[in-house]
Amino acid sequence: MMERVRSAPRLAIDMEADSLYHYFEKVCLIQISSDRDTFILDPLALDEIAQLGPIIADPGVEKVFHASGYDTFCLRRDYGFAFANLFDTHIAAQLAGYEFLGLGALMERILGIYHSKRRQRDDWSRRPLVDEQLEYAAMDTHHLLRLRDVLEEELKGMGRLGWAQEEFAAAAANEKPEKEFDTEAFRRIKGYRDLQPREQVALRALFLLRDDAARRLDVPAFKVINNSVLVDLARRPPKAAQELFGRPGVSYRVARRFGPAIIDTLAAAREQAPSILALPPRIGGKPPSRAAKQRFERLKQWRVGKAAELKLNVGVVFPANLLEALAAEPPADLDAFRGIPGMRQWRVTEFGADILRVLHEGNGEPATLVAPE
Repeated sequence: MMERVRSAPRLAIDMEADSLYHYFEKVCLIQISSDRDTFILDPLALDEIAQLGPIIADPGVEKVFHASGYDTFCLRRDYGFAFANLFDTHIAAQLAGYEFLGLGALMERILGIYHSKRRQRDDWSRRPLVDEQLEYAAMDTHHLLRLRDVLEEELKGMGRLGWAQEEFAAAAANEKPEKEFDTEAFRRIKGYRDLQPREQVALRALFLLRDDAARRLDVPAFKVINNSVLVDLARRPPKAAQELFGRPGVSYRVARRFGPAIIDTLAAAREQAPSILALPPRIGGKPPSRAAKQRFERLKQWRVGKAAELKLNVGVVFPANLLEALAAEPPADLDAFRGIPGMRQWRVTEFGADILRVLHEGNGEPATLVAPE
C-alpha cells in the first residue's frame, strides 16, 4: 500500500475520530484515496501510521481534504504531522458561492453521487467495524479528487483560484492549540441568567464537577449530565443522593457513582458567597468607541452589498473580527491595511481601496491609496 501511496502525485485524505463518545478523543480511522486506489487504515491496530508523515509534509504531493481544520488538528495532535500543498474542497465551495457546503450535498449536486451520512455519528473507536461503516468511510475520499477538479475549474472561471490558494496555504499552516476546559463556560449555559445568584453558584459547582466526572469516565461532558439537567439540579437541588435515582436526565450510572459527590458539591456551593461569580478581568483592551462602532456599522453595510454582488456569504467576503479590527484602528493606507494580523492578500487586492474609502470618507477624511502589489 505504501508504495502506491508514495507514488501518487495527489491524495484525498479524511479521518474519523471518537469525540462524541470519549472525553479524550483520538483518531480512529484514516482514509486515503489516489486517482487509482482507496485505502482505509486502522490507527488503533497499526503502528506504522507515522510513515505517512513525510508524504503529508511533502510539498510535491497535493493533499485534498474536505473541511480540513478538524482533520489536520487531530492528525497533527496525535501524530505530529505537518501539512503542505493542501486543497480544501469546503473552502473552494465557499469561494465558489455554494450555499450547502457539506460533503454529501456537494457530491450530490456536482457529481450526481448520493453519499449517505447515516454513519457519521458512529462510535469509530468500537471494533469490529461493519461493512456499511467501511463503505461510508471510503466514500468520504473515493470521489473527493473528482470534486476537487470540478471546483478548481469553477474557481478559475470566476477568477478566484488565487483566493482559494491563499486560504489553502493558511489552512495548512494553521496550528491550533489544543482546546482547554473553559471554567467560565457555565455562564453560557441556556437558563443561567434566569437563575438566582445562589443558584448560579450551584450551577458553577455542578459544571466543574461534571467535567471531573467526564474525565474519569472518559466520555463527553454532555453524556454525564446535559446542560438543562444541570440547571434543574441547581434550581431544585436534591436533599439526598437517593433522590437522584429516577430523576429525569440523571442516569443510573451517574446517580450510583457520583450521587454523593453531587450532594456534597451542592452543600459546599451553599456555603460559597455569590462574589465567586465575579467575572475575571477582561483581556483585550478598551471597549470600542462610538466612532469605532459607527465605522463598524458602515463596514457591515458595505459587506452586505459586496456579498450580494459576488453571491458569497458575508463571512466569506470579510470575517467580522477583521472588520472590527479595521473599525477600531483604521489603517491610513493599503500598506497598513495589509499589515493587519490575519489579513489575506486577496482581500487587500479586491477590497482594500473600497474599505479605506468607507472608513475615511465617512469621517470626511481622504483615504491614502497605494496600489496593491
